Amino acid sequence: MQYWNLRISRRVILAAMLMAGGQAVAQQDADILRESVGARAAELAAMELKPFDQTLWSSLSSWTNGQPLDAAATQGNVVLIATWASWNPAATRAISTMQNLHAKYATNGLIVVGVHHAQGWDKAEQAMDRRKADFLIALDAEGKFREAIKSDQDPDFYVIDRAGQLRFADIRTESVQAAVKLLLAEDVASAGSLVSRLEAAAAAREVEFRKPTHIQGRVNLASMPEVAFLPPSEVEYSSANWPEVKKDDDNRRRNENTGPRPFPVPGNGWVEATPPKTDGRVMVYYTWELDDPRGAEIVRQMNTLQRKLGRDAVIVGVLTGVRSKDNNNRRNNENMSAESLIPRLANFRRTHGVEHAMIVDPGGSNTSFKDSGRSRGSGDDYVAVVVSSDSITRWEGTVRDPAFRAALDRVIDADPGVRTRRAAEDAYIRAKGG
Repeated sequence: MQYWNLRISRRVILAAMLMAGGQAVAQQDADILRESVGARAAELAAMELKPFDQTLWSSLSSWTNGQPLDAAATQGNVVLIATWASWNPAATRAISTMQNLHAKYATNGLIVVGVHHAQGWDKAEQAMDRRKADFLIALDAEGKFREAIKSDQDPDFYVIDRAGQLRFADIRTESVQAAVKLLLAEDVASAGSLVSRLEAAAAAREVEFRKPTHIQGRVNLASMPEVAFLPPSEVEYSSANWPEVKKDDDNRRRNENTGPRPFPVPGNGWVEATPPKTDGRVMVYYTWELDDPRGAEIVRQMNTLQRKLGRDAVIVGVLTGVRSKDNNNRRNNENMSAESLIPRLANFRRTHGVEHAMIVDPGGSNTSFKDSGRSRGSGDDYVAVVVSSDSITRWEGTVRDPAFRAALDRVIDADPGVRTRRAAEDAYIRAKGG
């Protein structure tokens, strides 16, 4: 099943539980992909955002590479649980993922624990040694731990937040790092208040939903014309509360800052459409490549994001080329012409139902990515840039960075152009009798 369907399945289940009056609240993330579907997805969804049963640690034995875990040892930390078995090739491949996270984030409060299957424990240390891994492992000799967390197939990944809540149950391997980074960025208080904040947001949405719908009946927001307004001053933009711009790993090595810098709307390269209306809107540019499953998934995510943000933002997919199987991908893309990519992109847009704007830019001549040298980020990941309505970058990073969505929301909230456009549109609606 496609990743998109997996996410939709869990989201629909959580929404249904909320509407039914259960304890579940709206899903707290948009990009952490789950493995499970159907009835098992419902069971795991019910476990999320609940306190993790710390007594389960006592069901594990033969702790290696550290002391046994308990409530005191995990307090205030993020805990990544991974089920595995020394005889399972898929599970042993996941050792590298766990070790990388352990090495990178242990000092930031991450505890990685590999829960081994009842069989094959005698080869567990050998499997760890071959991969130079030294994170904590333990034996689930009677299978009680796996049964309690409803693990069905190795490797399964679960993440506990700093407040001791099971935040993510059985997530896909490619989402593990994003989940870990997301929870490490929280403190105990913010993690502990998440449920109440989500419940408050859900209640607010319910109130909004139940408001009279006469405005919707009289004014079609999707087809509302552009409303003229006086642009904000430079002083308003300079004094806005923009998100803090930090140096990322790539720029830290080059001793460069990621912004702010000019990022004008491209004049060329737009596919099957004229340049979108950008006045009073935040722009999001992201890079991607054809023939890359990750790229196709990112496009689907951005499609959803564009629908959610409506008139406040314009999402622009920047096609930088075609993903190749060799190591010359960047050089090959630079040698491509936009004309050769446009027919393929047009077909992709039709077959995938792409609704947001796209531009072809294999050589970087149409966008400012070339100026920054950032068509790719660290780890060969795709790049995203958030640009305020005055065409200045306010955040740069990778598409899968958990900070991306938070930064985008903050830019929209802070942007004086967005506020001014909204005010003009509200006046237009009132004039129409809304």
